[in-house]
Amino acid sequence: MKRLGIDLSLPEGSVSVEVDGEVISSVAWKRPKLHAEVVFSQIENALKLAGVKREEIEEVVVSSGPGSFTGVRLSVSTGKAFKECGVKVLSSTTLKALKHGYSSLGLTPVPIIPARRGKYYAELKGREADLTAEEILKELSSLKNPLLVWKGELPPQLKEFPNVEERAPLSAKLLSIPEGELSPLTFHYIRDHDAKPQYRNL
Repeated sequence: MKRLGIDLSLPEGSVSVEVDGEVISSVAWKRPKLHAEVVFSQIENALKLAGVKREEIEEVVVSSGPGSFTGVRLSVSTGKAFKECGVKVLSSTTLKALKHGYSSLGLTPVPIIPARRGKYYAELKGREADLTAEEILKELSSLKNPLLVWKGELPPQLKEFPNVEERAPLSAKLLSIPEGELSPLTFHYIRDHDAKPQYRNL
């Protein structure tokens, strides 16, 4: 099966191509304000590197948030464009993709990404929220063997905990999530916003 992973929810946008369970190519860029301008050319770049034609893609997995409101809308809208062309499209939350693969280490992975306004999006005890560094610190004290998995920035007061900066493109991590753990194409917001769409599943 030929699959495409797309993440535009973070400042680092990325596209990955998987063929028969193996990621063949990934392209990433850090130009958050230009995601809309470059995403389709980067999809073509990733496909060309993998030697795959666009019409051969059988499934697309996109990040559904949290993250930049504009980026989340663009990520899901890109998935919707493929869905309109008859391609199966699934989604995963940004935080779920970020922490995927770390549970096997015997630690409790805690994914963290910047959320602006002095807060961070994090998943703790099965709950996703936007929290201050101090609130995260308080929650971590009750966790067994926490491992902070982060992209973009880690608050200084949290660096005393075991942590790892995830350097793999999030689009590649999306493709590593078992299909049974993916969701239908949807927006996933934590923080309300005036521009947030009023519908969920697409």
